[in-house]
Amino acid sequence: MILTSLAEVLEAIPSGRSLVGIAGPPGAGKSTVAEALVAALPSAVLLPMDGFHLPQARLVELGRRERMGAPDTFDVDGFVAALAQVRNAGDTVLAPGFDREIEEP
Repeated sequence: MILTSLAEVLEAIPSGRSLVGIAGPPGAGKSTVAEALVAALPSAVLLPMDGFHLPQARLVELGRRERMGAPDTFDVDGFVAALAQVRNAGDTVLAPGFDREIEEP
């Protein structure tokens, strides 16, 4: 299902606890849309994937630095574990952040 407006997204979210994923290429506005959703839904929280990028040094070791952002340049297991904690936890879930100034998690 492709939703084209914030209103459509808000209408599509079922009542109760839901996890909403936003996908798209770099620079497509995923973070902007996510922030708008969190602002529109008082009980919503944001779990960005950027903190799950592998560090630059690790990407160089793996020969994947030029592919940063590709699926195999993320800590997928860590992200899935964080999602599981979000789904099952009633308390705070800690997750890594990303520093845009140095482009490092």
